[in-house]
Amino acid sequence: MKNFLKILFLVSLLIQLGCQKEQTSVVKHHKSHEESRQNVPFSDAVQVDNLYFLTGQIGKNHTTGKIAEGGIEAETEQAILNIKDVLEYHKLTLNDVVKCTVILADINDFSKMNGIYRSFFKENLPARTTFAANLVAGAKIEIEVVAARK
Repeated sequence: MKNFLKILFLVSLLIQLGCQKEQTSVVKHHKSHEESRQNVPFSDAVQVDNLYFLTGQIGKNHTTGKIAEGGIEAETEQAILNIKDVLEYHKLTLNDVVKCTVILADINDFSKMNGIYRSFFKENLPARTTFAANLVAGAKIEIEVVAARK
């Protein structure tokens, strides 16, 4: 009887394991929609199922190739406009953003950045992390986001 129960348990376990379907995620790398950024060594967005992980954006105007003039406020606005462009290319909006990471060159710019940030993110506020670090190209800010297609 003991052996029978052991065998029954093992058969039950094997059936359960065999019935579990392995789930795999679809990962898709998206190059930039902008001609000037076609040969950069990264993807503008990486899609994993319904999540879009966007490359960090600085306050650089991609048309002129220059950092927006006017300090942290202008750079913050430009960085978010850049994010908005990438999202729109993928038929998403700022309301689809679920997580933001904001990197400031100077943490003392937080309140100025936050004023501009709040003018774009009014509804469905994403989770956010902010910290200071050295940034490329003399930028004062870099923002990266994760968006979810609903």
